Amino acid sequence: MTITEVETTITAKKVLCCKVPTNKGERIRKILLDNNELNKNYKLKKEDNYLFIPIISTDETEIDKSIMENLKKIYNNIEFIEINMLGNPKTNKLNFREYLLKNFKKEIENGAVVLSYDIIGDIVIIQISDNIDENIAKKIGAKALELIPSVKSVYRRKSEILGEFRVRELELLAGEYKTLTMYKENGYRLWVDVEKVYFSPRLGWERKRIMEKVKPEDIVVDMFCGVGPFSIACKNAKKIYAIDINPDAVELLKKNIKLNKLQRKIIPINNDIRKTEVKGNRIIMNLPKFAHLFVDTALKMVEKNGIIHYYTVGTDYNEAINLFKSKCNCEIVEKRIVKSYSPREHIFVLDIKIY
Repeated sequence: MTITEVETTITAKKVLCCKVPTNKGERIRKILLDNNELNKNYKLKKEDNYLFIPIISTDETEIDKSIMENLKKIYNNIEFIEINMLGNPKTNKLNFREYLLKNFKKEIENGAVVLSYDIIGDIVIIQISDNIDENIAKKIGAKALELIPSVKSVYRRKSEILGEFRVRELELLAGEYKTLTMYKENGYRLWVDVEKVYFSPRLGWERKRIMEKVKPEDIVVDMFCGVGPFSIACKNAKKIYAIDINPDAVELLKKNIKLNKLQRKIIPINNDIRKTEVKGNRIIMNLPKFAHLFVDTALKMVEKNGIIHYYTVGTDYNEAINLFKSKCNCEIVEKRIVKSYSPREHIFVLDIKIY
């Protein structure tokens, strides 16, 4: 049977679902959707007071640890059950992740092809090793263009984040050559140029968490703001200093400030954070790999009893906790896994109150 035939014959089959109370269902569904884990080929199913939400993973152990932690924050007793699900006639075909699992299982197992991908507006960024034949890589790109809704361009990530401007090399695999796109999350919109700035759509849930913590009297310092997703998420604050060393990021930030009508609240600053003199009671340090190099700068900027949202990479929280406790009198108010970074490391966030 061809892939096309498989795509048109899915009607009902056993699918792994998460079972949650109906009153928790929408928040759980949103997390799964934001992390490309919601299986849109099947309809949600309601029985008694529970909702069964179909997921893409075929085994509970495949689900990313950070996703699982966020799910359990909403409902700790979440269950994963295989049940018969009806196909959704609007999306009754293989999704891109299922296509990869069906055709590149060996490559996925050895890390040459990565199942997760980023959707930024109408641009998709996928991860395929340089060891994969170029024609096969382009075939995968073309399939992503076909199977991921509303996509115009598919790029392959060619490098990790490079340089002080935090950009990565990309290669067009399919669709239009365009790098500027409009991205929407949490009720605001952002212009993003994937070639000129760093941007992660996987932090949408984290930005929403910060948004809900911001108070009207807060003065926020966003130390590494990029195009402004955290700054704009803090729109309920009294004032936001949005700082970045990348001039392309700050030009897009200015457009995003105007787009979201926040000219009176957000002050864009194109400068090295170490040469910037501002103060606030809420400091955002979203530079996970290198934030430890700027802790002294953050401590000069934060007001007494203020909060630092510190993002870092590691295997546990201890290194970050010990770093702050060696430099100041502080309290860890909250800590959580944000997302996976590598097979053994995660990006963590610690909310730290400084006395």
